[in-house]
Amino acid sequence: MSSFGFNSDLIFSIFLVAGSLVLALVLELIGDFVFKSGKNKNATLHYRIAYNLKGPLVIFFIISGLLWSVSLLDFVVGDFVLEGSDRKWLKSALMTTWGVLVIVILTISISRITSVFLDWYSRKILKKTTTELDDKLIPPLKRVLPIIIYVLGALQLLGYFGFSISPILAGLGIGGIAVALAIQPTLSNFFAGTYVLTEGALKEGDFIEIEGGIAGYVSSVGWRSTKVRDRFNNLVIIPNSKMAESVVTNFYSPETAINLIITSGVAYEENLENVESVVKATLKQLLNDSENVANNTEPRFGFSEFGDSNINFWIFMQAKDWPASFQLKSEIIKSVHSSFAKKGITINYPTRRIIKD
Repeated sequence: MSSFGFNSDLIFSIFLVAGSLVLALVLELIGDFVFKSGKNKNATLHYRIAYNLKGPLVIFFIISGLLWSVSLLDFVVGDFVLEGSDRKWLKSALMTTWGVLVIVILTISISRITSVFLDWYSRKILKKTTTELDDKLIPPLKRVLPIIIYVLGALQLLGYFGFSISPILAGLGIGGIAVALAIQPTLSNFFAGTYVLTEGALKEGDFIEIEGGIAGYVSSVGWRSTKVRDRFNNLVIIPNSKMAESVVTNFYSPETAINLIITSGVAYEENLENVESVVKATLKQLLNDSENVANNTEPRFGFSEFGDSNINFWIFMQAKDWPASFQLKSEIIKSVHSSFAKKGITINYPTRRIIKD
């Protein structure tokens, strides 16, 4: 009848296994109590990280305890004793297994930490930032970063088992160059989109005019293109490479207010002091009544030149935004014309005086 026994390291191995199980149990039970708020996605960052690392750490401690305890034992089965080269092979296999475990747990942990951080950033920080770069960058990062982390972990495993990863990296490099050449226009738009987003000069809702005549409201700024809704309500898709190379006028930056300058003139016979008084009173009334005037702006008036038929003047006011500028301009013209008519102030038609000898 065969017997199965262990050497004197049995007690230490049992304590090692028991210790790892107790540690895992503490993490599982007490961790749930301490980090229970980490289950909530709105919890603070460190609670979320601790909660998501609990599972991998429990597995790591249990398997590590078992592997290390087995590596310390001398096995005796009947007349068979595991010793010498066989024992070295077993220890080597156990250490290799433990190394694989470390790489796998680290890969999973880094992936989880990254995902938790990006999720926390998108919930807590994203809405507070003024730039739109992170709005566009975070969603693809959530999808791409875990893949990159697991690929790097797989390469690390291959290197751990003695496989040369240099040819793999070289192949990936050559393949990357080929792909980059094939999608060069797309990459050009992508990097131009990165420039547009990081600069923060454009955002949704801005009214812009691009060199070449395209003008309208920005619908969206993406990695490949910028979409603009023009004055005729058509959607114009502009490649970001063109946006980066063009002169773009943003009528909503640094503020939405639009300056208006209107020119006209009065007859030479008119009293200019009276004209100035009438126009300023009209503009002041318009400032109080019109919804299209920008807040905290004062209208300005001045005479500019002696014209062919009139003494010309200019009026300056600020509209609250681009659409309001058209309406405000119309209101100014109607109000000034009405005031001139009431006061008998004349705006001459263009005339020529012909003198015959």
